[in-house]
Amino acid sequence: MGAGKTTVGKKLSKRLGYFFIDTDREIEKEQGCTISEIFKYGGEICFRDLETNMLQQLQSKQNLVIATGGGMVMRQENRNLMQNLGTRVYLKVGLEELIRRLKKDKKRPLLQEARPIERITEMLEQRKSIYEEAECIVDTTDLSPQQMVSEIIRKL
Repeated sequence: MGAGKTTVGKKLSKRLGYFFIDTDREIEKEQGCTISEIFKYGGEICFRDLETNMLQQLQSKQNLVIATGGGMVMRQENRNLMQNLGTRVYLKVGLEELIRRLKKDKKRPLLQEARPIERITEMLEQRKSIYEEAECIVDTTDLSPQQMVSEIIRKL
């Protein structure tokens, strides 16, 4: 969350001549409502089920760059599906930078609570070891999106 997956994914897909898919936007299109509305009316489990379904739909596709939601990796099934799709890339962002980027965010359902900084810290702690299972890890500190794309291509 807040790492720049969509921005970098679009640029990477353009450089590679691949199609780009943002799973959050695709889920919103399929459902006809926002992720916040899905969380409000169906809850997080419903949204996570939709993420799993999206990954299952993508299994037969090729030449894609896929930007996923930050919590998609929390299910083992999703991690397996992502691994089947290709090389997983982790855009690593330091905690202080994540807090700077996200502290005033009003759109992300998991941050709409009284203590968003504590929530960001907690989520990063929960997810960090899973993120680090990715085959390609790019430290985004001081890198522009274009530099991140170049680093991903270099590492691939």
